[in-house]
Amino acid sequence: MSGALPHPYAFLPFSHGPRNCIGAVFAQQEARVILAVMLRRLSVALAPSYIHAPEMTITLRPKYGMPMIVTPVP
Repeated sequence: MSGALPHPYAFLPFSHGPRNCIGAVFAQQEARVILAVMLRRLSVALAPSYIHAPEMTITLRPKYGMPMIVTPVP
């Protein structure tokens, strides 16, 4: 997190509970479709500088990020 928000859970784009965003499910489905279309048109590979170092926080994620090489598929 960048430190711009006072609390780590302060940014909830769709909210939660009975008054959550009515377009949340549509927006999430739209994001899945866009990702699927992009992945069909792009080749994705790990960069040679990638260092495998998993870090356990709430979820497991790469400690130093995951640099990728993205190229268009001919």
